[in-house]
Formats: sequence, structure tokens, C-alpha cells
Amino acid sequence: MAGTILTLTFIAAAVLVQVTPRYTATAVLMIEVRENNVLDLEAVVAGLPNDAATVESEIQVLRSRGLARKVVDQLQLDFNPEFNSALQPAAWYVPWFERGRTLIGSIFGVDRPPQGPTPSSQELYEKERIQVVDNFMANLKVNSIGRSRAIRISFTAESPETAAEVANTLADLYIVEQLEGKFEATKRVTVWLNSRVSALRSDVETKENAVEAFRKKYNLLRGEGGEALIAQELSQLSTQLTDARADRARVEAQLRQIRTLAASGNVESADAVLQSELIRRLREQESEVIRMVSDMASQYQETHPRMINIRSQLSDIQTTIQTEIQKIARGLENEVAVARSRESNLGANLNALKNRVADSNSAEVQLRSLEQEALASRNLLETFLARFISTSAQQDIASQTPDARIVSRADVPDDPSFPKKKLILMLVFMSSGALGIALVFVLDALDNSFRSSEEVEAATGVNVLGLVPMLKSWRGKSDGLHNYVIKKPASAVTESIRTLHTSILLSHVDEPPKKILITSSQPGEGKTSLAVGLGRLQAITGRKVLIIDADVRRPKVHKLLGLNGKPGLVELLIGDTSIEEVLQKDEASGADVITTETFASNPPDLFGSKRMAQLLDNLAESYDLVILDSPPVSAVSDARILAGLSDTTVFVVRWGGARREVVTRALRQIAETGGHLAGVVVSMVNVKKHARYGYGDSGQYSGAVRKYYVG
Repeated sequence: MAGTILTLTFIAAAVLVQVTPRYTATAVLMIEVRENNVLDLEAVVAGLPNDAATVESEIQVLRSRGLARKVVDQLQLDFNPEFNSALQPAAWYVPWFERGRTLIGSIFGVDRPPQGPTPSSQELYEKERIQVVDNFMANLKVNSIGRSRAIRISFTAESPETAAEVANTLADLYIVEQLEGKFEATKRVTVWLNSRVSALRSDVETKENAVEAFRKKYNLLRGEGGEALIAQELSQLSTQLTDARADRARVEAQLRQIRTLAASGNVESADAVLQSELIRRLREQESEVIRMVSDMASQYQETHPRMINIRSQLSDIQTTIQTEIQKIARGLENEVAVARSRESNLGANLNALKNRVADSNSAEVQLRSLEQEALASRNLLETFLARFISTSAQQDIASQTPDARIVSRADVPDDPSFPKKKLILMLVFMSSGALGIALVFVLDALDNSFRSSEEVEAATGVNVLGLVPMLKSWRGKSDGLHNYVIKKPASAVTESIRTLHTSILLSHVDEPPKKILITSSQPGEGKTSLAVGLGRLQAITGRKVLIIDADVRRPKVHKLLGLNGKPGLVELLIGDTSIEEVLQKDEASGADVITTETFASNPPDLFGSKRMAQLLDNLAESYDLVILDSPPVSAVSDARILAGLSDTTVFVVRWGGARREVVTRALRQIAETGGHLAGVVVSMVNVKKHARYGYGDSGQYSGAVRKYYVG
């Protein structure tokens, strides 16, 4: 850890001494969102909207290569070696590099690739300018300040004066570019509006002339109030016809009344007669004469001349009245005839006028269409004319105001922005210390194996049946686990096997299992030695035990026990031999063994047959314990089939060997087949290392507990 700290800190200090200091200057712009124009010209030179997208768009403008080129030209940065690498002296190693490449090419006969056409001076100049702009852009940083409309322009250079000058120049050119952009936009719009107004004015004149010509052609003249004259005439004629019909009806009614009363002898009561002024005067004279006749009748005889004279006057008056009544009747007849004639004439005129109106209505439809087109063109002309007047007033660049302002100009920085030597050294010191500590744990962190029963149970959710310590010669035939349980029955290793068997029994309290499958996730985890050791240990106690080597692909049981591999399990299942012929006796423990050495081409079909299930059931009736050593779960599917045929399965996990995801997947595969899992056995445990980890089970075979074991 100390070496890491000292080494990295020294390297950092040496590098910092060689690094050229760089300075950063910062200017701040504020995007304005209020309306800056005195005229309503929002469609042409409107202020920027107030949203994040607008601020980001302006940031991209500030980062644009076009604006960068203007700054480079104005400040003549293409003559600055910091930005123009062509002006920088070649590095000390370049000549040596060229000599070495030439030497290697001559030795191996490798010529340089053919060069293309020699670029012109203009092409070289443009390429040089592109490189200068690229270097400029690499030192420029433009970003928004928080969620505000303020934009920070930062530029880094080896010279503090250059950094400040570039930041301020970029801000100034951005403001000028905004003004020029608005001026150019206004100018373009004014020219376009001028041509558009001229075209619209001509269009309006043409359409209005077409309306007047159409109106004259079809006699669609207008009267007062804008109403068509023919419509006014139709209205007046219709009113006259209505009045004529009313007069005719009135006169006819009076004539009928007179005729009716004349037939009944009561014509004097007719309205026309009663309304006659002459008849009213004659009636008054008649009444006066009748009074005189009455007065004279009391004085004179009927033959008296005066009586004769007065009665003659009365008769004349009455005759005159009748004559006048007849004149009124004849006058009414004449009035009826005149009224009927007038009504007929008005009706004929009205019908003729209606025909004319029908013809004019069709023309009115076309006229309205022409008038609407002319009105729309005039409205459009007025709109464009108003906009033209507004934009014309904005043609002066002095009337334009930018959408941004400089809030803070960049000052010449006093301290370099890079490198921050004190800060970097402190960070390197702290980081190197953390790195030194991390190196202590990195190997352990990369270890993805199991180191304790707690880890197994936490990762898999399966109970741990026990820990089996590692032997010095775990894989040797003489000192293997299968021999160790025979030679040292009081040792910690042997006791771990007894503990395993006890845990298996406790997992099936009501019905102790007889058919026990021993498997693992991968080869080399000690499952075969554990199966043989468990079988031997139980056989020594007097139980009738059968060990079956079910690993027909890589059998090992017969090698561990020194037995024959044939005939074995494969021959028994295919029916080539009997159970008595395949059973072999382990002389050291008394356990029976069924070995295998013949390779089967289809082990899953062999183990999945009814013959295999029936064989295991028959053997379970004859033996107290049947132990099957199967292939690894991750290698082949044999173990999953055998797990379904066994009463329980013991899964072997090598301490510090098997990867967790492989073990978890293998356990899940066993569970998916429906096999009962008794638990996990952690094998090959390094007791000394295990004790240093400090797990809860680390003292199981170490410390004071070791006194209980022998060997």
C-alpha cells in the first residue's frame, strides 16, 4: 500500500512539472425574451421564445464553426503556434522516427506508398485553417448556467490574455451576428413584400373591374342601400298588385251589396249609397218636403194646387234619388272593371319581372363569387401593405436590438485552470491509498466460489448438511477419503461423514431415505470419494450398503476400490447379465458394489427406463442404504433423471472451487426434475484458511474442537 502511494504520487509530481499550464477565461451572455421592437414585426424579427430548446439552440450557434472562423480571422489565431501546429517546432523524436522507418524500409524492401498529386497552396491553406478551427473548438466550452437563460462561454489557452480576448471576441461577434441576421431578414422580407404588394394591387384592380363589367352586362345595378334595382322594382310591383287586388275586392263587395239590396228593395241601405254626399242632401230635402206635405195636408185638400205642387216636388226628389242610386251602381260596375283590368295588368307585369329576376339570380351567383374574390384580394392586399410599411421602417440596422446581451465580460485569469497541482497531488495521494487498499481485497472480491455454509445457504437457499475437510492426498488411492474413513475412524474427516449421514436422516425424520444420490455441478469436486466413503463408513457400522457407480461416462468407483469394471450396471440394465453377476464385495468394509466400465451410447434412455426404476426399488428392499454416484449435473442430464428415481439427493460443492452461478443453476435443474434435495455438502475445506475467514462454521474442525478428533 505504501509503495503504491509513493510510486503514483512521485509519477504525478513528475508529470505535473512537465505539463504546460493553461488558463481559462469566462464570459457570460443572457438570452433576452422581452419584445425589443417598437413595431408589430414579430413574424420577421421577433424575440426568442423562453424555453430550454431556445437556449440550447443558441449554445449550438456559439459552438458553430462559422462563428469560430470569424474569431480566428479577427484575432489572427492561425499565426499562433498554440493553434497552428504547422508553426510548432518538430518534436525531438520525429527525425529519429523518420530515420528508423527509412532504415526498416530499406532492410525489408518496403517502399513508402505512392504519394498522390501535390496539393496546391490554396488547398494547403484551407487544410491548415480547418486544423486551426479544430484546435479552437477543442479549447472552447459553451454551456448554460443551471436552468437559467444565462450562457457561459469559457475558453482555455496557454496565454491568459489570449483566453480572455477569445471569450470576449466570441461574445461580441455573436451579438453582431444576431443584429446582422435580423437586418438581412428584414431586408429580404421588405423586397419580397414590395413585389407581393405590387402583384396584389394589380390583382385587386383586375378583379374589381371584372365585377363592374359583369354587373353592367347583366344589368345588375344597385340602388340605395346596395340593393339591386330589379329587386326593388319587383318589391314595388308586388305591393301595387296587392293593393289592386284589395281595391278590386272592395269594389266588387260594394257592387254585390247594391245588387242584393236592390233585389230586396232596400238599396238605400247600401254602404255606397249611404256614403254618397249627393244622396245624403237629397234625403235631407226629401225629409223637409215630406214634413211640408204633412203640414199642408192639415190645411189643404189633395186637389189643392199647393198640395199638388209639393207632392210633385217630393216625387221629383225621390226620382232624383233613384237616378243617383242607379248612377252609383253603374259607377261601381265601372270601378270593378277598371280594378280588374288594373289587377290583370299588374299581374302580367309581375310575372314578366319574376322571369327577369330568375335570370338575374343566376347571374347574381356568379357576381357574388366575383365580389368575394375581389374582397379577399383586397383584404390580403391591405394585410401585406400594413406589413410592408412595418418592415420598411425596420430596414435601418440601428433600429434593431439583439436577443442577447453580455452580462459579464471575461477578465484575464491570474491562476491556471490546469493543472491544479495541489488538488491533483492530493487526489493522487488519496486515490493511490484507496488503490492500495483495493488491491488487498481484489483477489478475494474476484473469488466467485463458496467459502462457508452461510454463503451457500444465502446464495442457493438450500441447507448445508456439513463440511468435509481436505486431505493432504485427497486424490491418491491410498490416502483418499474412501480409505481415510477406514484407517482413521476417529478423525475429523470421518466425523464429518458421520455428520453428513445424520443430517440426511434428519431431513427425512418420518421415513429415512434408502436410495441416496451423490452428485455435484462439475467434475473434480470429490463426489465419488464422498459416495464411497459414506458407503464404507455405514457398512463398517453393520448396515447392509450397496454402492452403485452410475457415472457410465467416466466411472471411477472400481478404480478406487480395486474392483473389476465388467460386467456392471450397463450390462445389467440392457439384460446381458443378472444382479448376482454384477454384485462385487468391498473386502475392507463389507459393502456391495455395482461398478461400470462399459460406455453407453444413450445413458438418459437407459436410466429413464422402467427397468432402472424397478431395479432401484428392488435393491432398496434388499439393502439398508443404496448410494448412487452420478455424473455432474452441468455436464449431462443423467443426474437429473437419477434424482427423480432416488429418495434424496446430496449435492457436493467444492470449497473455493465451484462458481456460484454454476452451483445455483445445477440445484435449480435438480429441483425442476422433481427430485428431493437433502442439502449441500461443502467438500475439500481448507480448515486453516477457513478458520481465518471468521465464519460461523469456521470453528467446526479447528481451535478447541480439534481435541475431540484423532488424526
